[in-house]
Amino acid sequence: MNMTMKHFRVSILLVAAAAILISSFSFHVSAAFPLRVVVNNEKIAFPDAQPYLDENDRTMVPVRFVSEALGADVKWDGKTEKVTITKGSIKAILQIGKKSIEVNGKAQNMDTVAVKKEGRTIVPVRFVSQALGAEVEWDEAVSTVYITTGGTSDPKPGGTENVGGFTVPLDTDLLVVEDNYGGDRVVSFEVNLLRADVERQIEHLADILSQKCDQATVDTVVAHIKKKKERFDLLEEFYMLDKKSDRYIYIFESKFEDISIMYYIDEIK
Repeated sequence: MNMTMKHFRVSILLVAAAAILISSFSFHVSAAFPLRVVVNNEKIAFPDAQPYLDENDRTMVPVRFVSEALGADVKWDGKTEKVTITKGSIKAILQIGKKSIEVNGKAQNMDTVAVKKEGRTIVPVRFVSQALGAEVEWDEAVSTVYITTGGTSDPKPGGTENVGGFTVPLDTDLLVVEDNYGGDRVVSFEVNLLRADVERQIEHLADILSQKCDQATVDTVVAHIKKKKERFDLLEEFYMLDKKSDRYIYIFESKFEDISIMYYIDEIK
């Protein structure tokens, strides 16, 4: 390690002071899950235009990636601004700016419209998926759309994704994102006391950290987090060096419902 504990402490105090200054001008806002789309247990990767919620609270996605994940072909007609999605005997047609989707020649009403954005045709994922015979479930707690085919009774399969070198279950209520913090690559975790099943969030955190950290570190982190019993209990900041990975873990002071934990991917310089 090139950074001593003393230097680390100083940098954390500076960050904390900045955070206090910022918080005096704004309301406390906890982190939010990035919007995700999972098709048949596989998270869909969007290389450019990303999914988002429109003004009608509909999940909008680039049409090609989800449709092809469902086994459909996609064709775009630039003159008419229509996109045609074909899967077996099913043909669905949407037109930019129109609140309808034509499925095998029959028009169906939607409560939002397809749009062009960042060079992609963006469509409401629920209407398109259902037109192709898939089941759709929105899980607000983890900001994830689960799409399944084949009549499965469980639309939330236990798939995983890679976040900063950690294998993370897709159906977890624990927030896990890779980020940049002061120039260092980090994985940020958030346990939220208002999200479903707090114990399960902590169990997932322990399981994920165990992939890189020694058990003593994991036990210490969990024990510190569990000191916070109620939403507005004060949890003091905490940091430690994990000997197995030779990486620092920092737990931010918590005055509200969220508990933020940060794991440094790179060695701190």
